[in-house]
Amino acid sequence: MSAPAIPAACAHRPRHGGLVVPYVSFEHNGLPVFGGLDAGKRTRAFENGLCQICERPLERWLHVLVRPQDMGIGYVPEPGLHPPCLMYSEKACPMLNGTRATYRSGGVISRHPAGRPCDDPACSCPATAPTAESLVRAGRKADDWDAWMLSADQYELHRDGHSAAVGIRLPSDPKRIRRVRVSPERKRALALVAALLDLGA
Repeated sequence: MSAPAIPAACAHRPRHGGLVVPYVSFEHNGLPVFGGLDAGKRTRAFENGLCQICERPLERWLHVLVRPQDMGIGYVPEPGLHPPCLMYSEKACPMLNGTRATYRSGGVISRHPAGRPCDDPACSCPATAPTAESLVRAGRKADDWDAWMLSADQYELHRDGHSAAVGIRLPSDPKRIRRVRVSPERKRALALVAALLDLGA
């Protein structure tokens, strides 16, 4: 499959394998780890309202990618995206476009581009130790994803007990919700809900 067209907003970003390297991607020895988030860059993106893909400031309208479990905790753990960057990500990211069925089985450290444990004491690998969330989803079936459109005045950060930004709060009234990745199980559930609503109409 050929790489999707790169939007103008991402023309300045480095590329690897024909794909844009997202701003928040962790890099090891100059190689990007797609799907691995750099904690420092993620925090900078949250605090400065930057797009996780192109690094430019978010504007009047932005999107956040939402999984079912995010709705349960009330925030998303990844920075927002510009509309064109979201459209590109939907085509380029295997977790969003459906070409990858499961999450990686190990953390970034165990599966970095060199393909072996890192023995460089100066490397930033320790900063990418698996989080509790990544340990839970390791090797698990890919999540369903929705794209929520928010306005700039709905951009509110969720902070942990140390006041560190760990996500973007999900408002009760997003401007729009669009399905991005829908599993067969979710399709069946949505069809069942629709059928029940039809019966009640």
